[in-house]
Amino acid sequence: MADPTVKAEVLSRLKNVKGHIAGIERMVEEEQACGNILIQLSAIRSSIEKIGIYILENNAVSCLGEGLVNNPADKQKVEQIVKQMITFLK
Repeated sequence: MADPTVKAEVLSRLKNVKGHIAGIERMVEEEQACGNILIQLSAIRSSIEKIGIYILENNAVSCLGEGLVNNPADKQKVEQIVKQMITFLK
């Protein structure tokens, strides 16, 4: 992850997930309702998926486009494919 802004955002999101996991641990220790725990687990799963999509979105073009600097048409095709993938994943 070369872009420091992307790195900072990913770390921030991961720390948020870590906090949610700690909250779920407390919920289990307190023997809270399974339904409530499952809702929180679902939220974490969604957050992790969004982190993955964020990483893909911010890095795919640069990773896939290496060597295409001299060929703007091919680079544009790669960018279009990445956009389509992100749209599909959301």
